[in-house]
Amino acid sequence: MKRFKFMAVLAIMALIALAGMASNSTAAGLLKPVDGGDSTLGMKSHRVDVTINNGFARTEVDQIFFNSGTRDLEAVYSFPVPKDASLSELSLWINGKEVVGEVLEKEQARKTYADQKARGNQAAVAEKNDYKTFDVKVYPVAANADTRIRLVYYQPLEIDLNVGRYVYPLEAGNVDEERIAFWETDTRVKERFSFHAALKSSFPVKDIRMPGYQNQAVITGPGAEGAGEEGETAAHDIRLDFPEGGSLDKDIVLYYRLDDTVPARVELVPFREAGEREGKFMLVITPGADLAPITAGADWTFVLDVSGSMGGSKISTLVAGVRKSIKKMTPDHRFRIITFNDRAREITRGFIPATPENVAKAAVLLDTVEAGGSTNLYDGLERAYGGLDADRINGIILVTDGVANVGPSTHAELLDLHRKHDCRLFTFVIGNSANQPLLGDLAEASGGFSMNISSHDDLIGRILQAKTKMVHQSLYDTRVRFKGENVTQLTPGDLGNLYQGQQIVIFGAYDSPGRVGVELSGRIDGREAVWTTQALLPETDTENPEIERLWAMSTIKDLMKTIRASGNPGELKEAVVDLATEYSLVTDYTSMVVLSEQEMEAAGIERKNAKRVEKERKAQAARAKAPAKDYRVSRDESAKPMFANKPSPGIGTGALGPLFLGLACLLRRFRSRK
Repeated sequence: MKRFKFMAVLAIMALIALAGMASNSTAAGLLKPVDGGDSTLGMKSHRVDVTINNGFARTEVDQIFFNSGTRDLEAVYSFPVPKDASLSELSLWINGKEVVGEVLEKEQARKTYADQKARGNQAAVAEKNDYKTFDVKVYPVAANADTRIRLVYYQPLEIDLNVGRYVYPLEAGNVDEERIAFWETDTRVKERFSFHAALKSSFPVKDIRMPGYQNQAVITGPGAEGAGEEGETAAHDIRLDFPEGGSLDKDIVLYYRLDDTVPARVELVPFREAGEREGKFMLVITPGADLAPITAGADWTFVLDVSGSMGGSKISTLVAGVRKSIKKMTPDHRFRIITFNDRAREITRGFIPATPENVAKAAVLLDTVEAGGSTNLYDGLERAYGGLDADRINGIILVTDGVANVGPSTHAELLDLHRKHDCRLFTFVIGNSANQPLLGDLAEASGGFSMNISSHDDLIGRILQAKTKMVHQSLYDTRVRFKGENVTQLTPGDLGNLYQGQQIVIFGAYDSPGRVGVELSGRIDGREAVWTTQALLPETDTENPEIERLWAMSTIKDLMKTIRASGNPGELKEAVVDLATEYSLVTDYTSMVVLSEQEMEAAGIERKNAKRVEKERKAQAARAKAPAKDYRVSRDESAKPMFANKPSPGIGTGALGPLFLGLACLLRRFRSRK
């Protein structure tokens, strides 16, 4: 068991480091030119409404800008791209009436917005700035008047070790130096700032947490004071309200923990309209606890970003975390430490056993590390891949908050580097503006996992989740097959490896209703493992029309992964544009534009999104009045449960043990310094 603790320490180190590194980030809000002088433009109110139900989240952001000056202005609002989300609605109030935006190819949308602005017409456009931000331009914010806009995005939510996690991202990250140099950000909300989440679960929810807001959040529902019994299934309401205003300078993180009795399961959420040839579905598999603890030792390489963005408390916290971690190792384990900025440097000169003497020497070397320079990720990884011992288990832990900007830095170049080596890579991604697609793809290609960390995460919880994955076997080459009716267009195309507590989320299409066989397979410790069950694809089910957008989003994510890996969009760009315009999604190649209804008609813009939004809002209103629905395929008694109703793996309620008691002390000290 000591070896398990060793690997857990590595995860702890990374997470402690991440906590500190995210502390100096900028935030979402209005962007203003640095040399623009005092601006009369401000954000009057900011209201966030989140609905978590049926495995996905809908986030609606309603905000009002106010211009106290004597001339009309253009507002530019920027916010981080949420993980696996795509903007699906942009509404602008024109002459007191809401107008829903439509998706066009990116250049066409820009031209349309510029034309409207030049003519003095009200208009708005939302663009995606790569993996970093969504940027919304609104014109005009009229003198001495309010301007209201509303945004909506959807994202699938995964439950990890029976814990659901939702993040409303606001911290931008400090990774785009050119942008930072040109703009300044006004994060103030001058009047009301509110956040509301409605959580529905067909399984008992044992606890809800909002780190950083626990004393301010008003939580109502089963188990809450004055409400029903703990563990009941029903809706929970979580509210934050700041009537005097606030600042959009830190992420809002919401956790909900399912009861320990919740079983492993297969859930299928369908959508198929009457008379339509094709339906879509979302399949969520939560496997049972069949993955055994790992007993073999390993060599571990720490690859630490020490570029300029790591200055201040970030670098000192990173060093403290590594020092504490290697002190926990036993001598039968080996480690080495590589830092990188403009170039990589190995400060330990190869793998060394974790003897007390070597640990003490490494601690002295770590004290010489300073932040500065650019980010040569390629050099850092190339150095890490060199010198690995093929006779031992190897793992690389990469901790970074930035983007590669020196040396070979494209997606394709970094993936090519990894493909030359057989080593599991775990990436810990800091903040909301790091190159998450790249770091996720690198981890997935290696068979490792990638974990995103917010500075406002509940660190103990994230540590326990990472630790549990690293000390158990994984399911290699995970595959899901359907047998029976015609199921097509499955996405994502590659499921990779499955770690303890993780869910599988798959989207697909079907053109005829009926019962299908569902098979999950993979390899555990070299042995083939197979689980089966059955599911029903319905003739008609219109309760969740958002499944169509989620399917399209996942398909586009697959296409973008191929484009980034090759470095050449080729014909795939057209495929992304076709899907995004059909399902009204803002992507790297498409944007959403809002004009008056008359201008929409004059420009010949088809109102596809307006019709889709009307359908979705009708379904959402109906679901809001109904109890949470159980989508388990085994609720039909003729379907055998895939995992024989075993419990799904959770973090558990037992004592954390000496290792994590020590960790808790360390974290308390860290937070005290902050």
